[in-house]
Amino acid sequence: MRKRQEKLSKLLLGLLFSFGVASADEFHYRNFLPGDRAGSMGGAYTAISDDPAGAFYNPAGLALTIGNKLSINVNAFHLSEKSYLKVLPKTTGGTEDWTLRSSGLIPNFFGLTQKFGPGVAGFSYGVTDSISRRQEQVFYNIVSAIPGVYIQRYVININDEDKTYNIGPSYAIEINDRLAFGATLYFHYRNGRIIRNQLLNLSNGEFEWSNGYVSFDEYGIKPILGTMITPVDKVSLGLTLSKTYLLHSKRRTQVTYRGISSNNYGVNDVDFNLTEDNKKRELPYEVKFGMAYFPTPTFLIAGDVLYYTKTDDYESVINWSLGTEYYPTSKIALRAGFYTDFANTPSIKAGGKDQRENIDRYGATFGISYFTKNSAITLGAVYAYGTGKAQIIPGRTAVQKVREDTITLFLGASYSY
Repeated sequence: MRKRQEKLSKLLLGLLFSFGVASADEFHYRNFLPGDRAGSMGGAYTAISDDPAGAFYNPAGLALTIGNKLSINVNAFHLSEKSYLKVLPKTTGGTEDWTLRSSGLIPNFFGLTQKFGPGVAGFSYGVTDSISRRQEQVFYNIVSAIPGVYIQRYVININDEDKTYNIGPSYAIEINDRLAFGATLYFHYRNGRIIRNQLLNLSNGEFEWSNGYVSFDEYGIKPILGTMITPVDKVSLGLTLSKTYLLHSKRRTQVTYRGISSNNYGVNDVDFNLTEDNKKRELPYEVKFGMAYFPTPTFLIAGDVLYYTKTDDYESVINWSLGTEYYPTSKIALRAGFYTDFANTPSIKAGGKDQRENIDRYGATFGISYFTKNSAITLGAVYAYGTGKAQIIPGRTAVQKVREDTITLFLGASYSY
């Protein structure tokens, strides 16, 4: 069985689209920016965090909330498109791209804060990553590696779901007018599946078929420790330390495969392979430093620097955010921001095989809020653009260029009581 499959993978594109490019994005740490105000400011929120979203960005900021608050992002529509450029050579000349698309409505963030004892207690829920793909693709007249034979029709059916959730309590206390501390303890949960069905019809009448099903789940805890300092009037500094510790992980992979007869597959020959593993990913320490400047009561500028440590699976990464907020009237706030989301994988080197994709992203955000006496509603958007390289053909040195576009539109509401 193994010899037949190894031989075939060198001849055809039949196993081209491996499961390595299928699931939610483990190669970036900022796939979502939870919270309406924070998301509108590019995630530059470590030195602000004075609403329920502070539980995620810097729990110390919860101590600065005025009154009790409820914050909900009821609807977040997320759309992403990743294109592997010029990966399918055509018999008629030229090449075709292969594109993965994901879209769906996501309950982006929910949080509340309540005065409790000497400090402020909070509870929040957020989606930090989400992929939902349902695609039916057909490609015609693709070049194969078999002399005189081409792929007449290539059919790919995709059904992928992968979501990551954080949910848990927070508590913050103000030591004095210049100093506050806070902590959040999130329960981390990830669950998903990858389903791929592929059929290749060759010009000589032969065919290749494969069906793959991968299911996985993991859970653990993510403590976040934060502090907020106001060294001088109009300036605040924020610092947080966090890490996700996985307590459980399970992955089950099932592949059913039928190859071409010229590789010794008979009419009734079907290979079946089932594997399970419990390897837990090692996730990095995350250190965030932020600074916010309030030159006037109606205008602020904030910036964050984020550092993720190196692990056995991922490289160290430094990202940054820059955001601003302006009140043209007492009832309207305008916000904008920029941020980076660099890959935690090594740069792809020429001559290597089976290297993980490396895509660096840059994002822009915008939001507008309208306030009443006790409530606010926010409409915002987040757009990110990335380019990089990948190797999606197993066992080969070929490198593909990749382009990625994502957009998130969100409608948020908050209420003070």
